[in-house]
Amino acid sequence: MLLHFNKTPQPIVTFILQTLNTKLLTLKQLQQIHAQILSNTTLISTPLITTFLHSYHRSHNLNYASHFLYNLPQSCSKPSFWNPMIKASLNSNNPQNFFTCYNAMMRCNVNIFNAGFFASILKFGAKTGDTQFGEMFHCVVVKMGFDSDVVLETGLLDFYAKIGDLSCARKVFDEMSERDVVACNVMISVLGKHGFVEDARVLFDGMLEKDSYTWNSMVSCYFKVGDVESARFVFDRNPVKNEVSWNMLIDGYSKSGYFGNPDNLGDILTLYSEMLVSNVSPSQSALSLIIQFCASFCALQLGKALHCQILKWNFNHDVVLQTGLLDFYAKVDDLSSAKRVFDEMPQRDVVANNAMISALSKHGFVEDAQNLFNSMQEKNSVTFNSMITCYSKIGDIHSARFIFDSNPAKDVVSWNAMIDCYCKAGLLSYAEELFNGIGEVKNSVTWNTMITGFVQRKEFQRALQLFEHMQAERVKPTEVTMVSLLSACAHLGALEMGEWVRDYIKRNKLKIDVVLGNALIDMYCKCGSISHALDVFDKLRVKNIFCWNSIIIGLAMHGYGQEAINYFYKMIQQDINPDGVTFVGLLCACSHSGLISEGKMYFSQMQSVYGVEPGIEHYGCMVDLLGRSGQLKEALELITSMPLKPNAVVWGSLLRSCHIHKDTELGEQVTQRLLELDPRDGGNYVFLSNLYASLSRWKDVDRCRKLMAESGVHKVPGCSSIEVDNVVHEFVAGDSSHPQFSQINAYLVEIGKRLKDEGYEADTGSVFHDIDEEEKEGAVSYHSERIAVAFGLMSTPRVGKVIRVVKNLRTCDDCHTVMKLISKVYKREIVMRDRNRFHHFSNGVCSCKDFW
Repeated sequence: MLLHFNKTPQPIVTFILQTLNTKLLTLKQLQQIHAQILSNTTLISTPLITTFLHSYHRSHNLNYASHFLYNLPQSCSKPSFWNPMIKASLNSNNPQNFFTCYNAMMRCNVNIFNAGFFASILKFGAKTGDTQFGEMFHCVVVKMGFDSDVVLETGLLDFYAKIGDLSCARKVFDEMSERDVVACNVMISVLGKHGFVEDARVLFDGMLEKDSYTWNSMVSCYFKVGDVESARFVFDRNPVKNEVSWNMLIDGYSKSGYFGNPDNLGDILTLYSEMLVSNVSPSQSALSLIIQFCASFCALQLGKALHCQILKWNFNHDVVLQTGLLDFYAKVDDLSSAKRVFDEMPQRDVVANNAMISALSKHGFVEDAQNLFNSMQEKNSVTFNSMITCYSKIGDIHSARFIFDSNPAKDVVSWNAMIDCYCKAGLLSYAEELFNGIGEVKNSVTWNTMITGFVQRKEFQRALQLFEHMQAERVKPTEVTMVSLLSACAHLGALEMGEWVRDYIKRNKLKIDVVLGNALIDMYCKCGSISHALDVFDKLRVKNIFCWNSIIIGLAMHGYGQEAINYFYKMIQQDINPDGVTFVGLLCACSHSGLISEGKMYFSQMQSVYGVEPGIEHYGCMVDLLGRSGQLKEALELITSMPLKPNAVVWGSLLRSCHIHKDTELGEQVTQRLLELDPRDGGNYVFLSNLYASLSRWKDVDRCRKLMAESGVHKVPGCSSIEVDNVVHEFVAGDSSHPQFSQINAYLVEIGKRLKDEGYEADTGSVFHDIDEEEKEGAVSYHSERIAVAFGLMSTPRVGKVIRVVKNLRTCDDCHTVMKLISKVYKREIVMRDRNRFHHFSNGVCSCKDFW
């Protein structure tokens, strides 16, 4: 719409001013007014020009405004007109606007240069990160003699600091005519940003005047280089702490991983109390970090106190904090409080809804979670993933897959959740199908999930093979990968691979926390290297109950009964209360080492001294301890008087003792009980058959074999494994499928000859066939552990190389004797893990002292 003007000047001026002040005009309308002014210079006045320029600013036509000023008559141009123009061009964050205005001003020979002008320009250069822009005006500042102004020098320092030019920042700082606290603060910040913390500290210590920004900057410097202790030291000595100080400390602790350690709970409680005493209100982000800490480590009291303070500080409308509280209550198993927080939220976003689904899922309220899921207007991938996890927990694979397929925006977490669901259900083929179908989206979690799935289903070889594939794909393993790998190595007895994993951890500086440390201890214990297990244990800064249990059980497995007891007392001295697993290890230690009276004492102290109620597994340990020592009658009395119904494990412990002490009568009674409990367990028939065979009661042996055949029960074949050059080889008794079997067989014959030269005679008592002695000798000579040891001797001829074998069953008496002789004749240490314990054979002697 065009504007209509009167003929006389004064009414026109009035009309223009009223129009400019009341309307947001288009560019065309402004140009119309501009033309009217140019056609009649008598209209020009300071109020008119000022108002006209303001109207241009409002309509964001800065370039045309510059053009307007440039074309004004020289007599009408004033420096005061250009100041707001320059300011507006800087506020536009567009360098082009600024240079258009600046160049027009320079052509008009207008001088508005002062320290404030250049400070604004340098601030703009720092904000935009335009290096050339700032350097150009630095030259102008020096040329025009403003380089000795403290404010402007500080502006230059700040500019170079923010664009990351430390050398120029240092030069400006060193050449400053005087340095106030603001300049020093800027320099401390830039030094800290570039890691020169010592230089920052020297400057900090030399400052006569310090404000809160100074102290906070120094704290920030230390946090940036990960020096948490020094950051706390400076913070504690800050006499002018403010809200920024506290929030910076909390944020620094969070980023440094301080909140990731539950042992710091006491310190965090103290800090929180001091903050309240100081009447400081932390920021929402700081509160959110503390709530996350409380949720992670179930810090119930601190979390509830925070909830009260959030209400007091009137943050109860903050959806982020409310969602954090919801998550906290879910993780401390207070679902009712989680529901109350959720119900009282004034508004719920998709994140809050997702948190509630996770809370309901954790506590098994699948139907409620599904109802909330169905009612949500907005869903994201996290929503679908939470429901997959929800169904996975109750084993509803079909519903989980339906949700997975329904997700319109699957991300890598979706695939990982579904793969994990299949793995936990034991459906590894379906998990692999998804794993292979995910393509390049895979991340380290995907690989870890699949590897862990194999480990959980005891597919240890496949777990190691998948890890090799992971390495080939150049996917960086994480601590979780290492824990799964170590578990696989532990079960396979693959020490060389386990050592490689530990070296990888060292090379890549992965953090050895209690979880990874415990996995290393367990691996070394189960791979027969108890000295390395103790080395890892002793170097752990933080040890939890799982670490102590692993080392006590490890010592027990290796026959170091007294050492296991010593570590038990060390644990007590560290104020760590033993649990049921601890006592299983302790009682096994006593059993394997023949410490009968000690075992009885610890069993009697479980409830009375340590408050741990004996379970079925502890009674099984006691039966084993008494039975091994020949106290079969007392062992039977313990079984018949125990408050729990004895299971197959308890009766099985007594049956093994009957075999050791050749008590046929009791053995038959125990076997009958075992067959009533588990008629499908072939091991029970085998034990009884071995007992009969050792007494040459062949008719009874035949009867056992017929019962096994009639019941459709098969003897579990003996299987032994040995690791050579990072490859695990498995051998089954009598199996000739190994590609090097002919060489192994020849080596077995050679071993047999050398042992006979040493006076060896086969103990064929464990062969439950009524055949001649020569055939029996042949039968025992092909037990799986002998094949594995022969392969080890053949493949690693170097003297001093330890041979490590893992067997799935208890080693027989004859093989135990043979291993002792081989260690002596071949001068090789043999470490064998059978079903019950470790045997360290060296120079003709076994660590078990023939008590196993």
